[in-house]
Amino acid sequence: MTNAADRWIYHFTHVDNLTGILAADHLSCDYVARQGITRTEVGASDIKESRRQRSIPIAPGGYVGDYVPFYFAPRSPMMYRIACDHRDSVPDRYQGGDKPLVYLVTTVGAVIDAGLTWVATDGNAATATTDFTSALATMDQMVDWPLLEAERWNNTAEDPDRQRRRQAEFLVYREVPLRLIRWVAVDSERHRSQVSKLLVDHALAGRVIVRPRWYYGFERR
Repeated sequence: MTNAADRWIYHFTHVDNLTGILAADHLSCDYVARQGITRTEVGASDIKESRRQRSIPIAPGGYVGDYVPFYFAPRSPMMYRIACDHRDSVPDRYQGGDKPLVYLVTTVGAVIDAGLTWVATDGNAATATTDFTSALATMDQMVDWPLLEAERWNNTAEDPDRQRRRQAEFLVYREVPLRLIRWVAVDSERHRSQVSKLLVDHALAGRVIVRPRWYYGFERR
């Protein structure tokens, strides 16, 4: 059994955004990041807007856009959509695919030990049916851990809620200091070289790892 505080959490962003993140020395919530830190936005604009309007029903309240989002597993449905938009050349969407994305990884316990305010969900935070909690024990019970570990998470006739649950989130209020990040993960040695150069004078420079299985990596059709 895994202690709830030992659960890994995964935030991803485009490699172009690392310079701004390093300058700020923290990960910022969407409302702050889009004011200058984010150079390349990979999320669909309609999804981003729905998250900015989705209120958090428990303390400290606010909106999903007021929080730094982490998933409990790599290869999220959001990343799948990004990879598919690239593969299918979907118009009016980010076209670069998931390979230039960088994971910033830490643990639930690191956030708690730092005294940061957080809430967790049992699924996509922008969905009306999603439940929220700020209790560690409740979080561990409400998240569908076997589904998060499964390779396939598509909805089925027997279980039409799988995709929502696969997007369970750990949301940290306002910002997350970079000192809490344990690992930086990329898809290839080429991107490790690129990211390592960006991090050359940072404590994370020696914490860059290659994890191709955390990506979909679809090529153009």
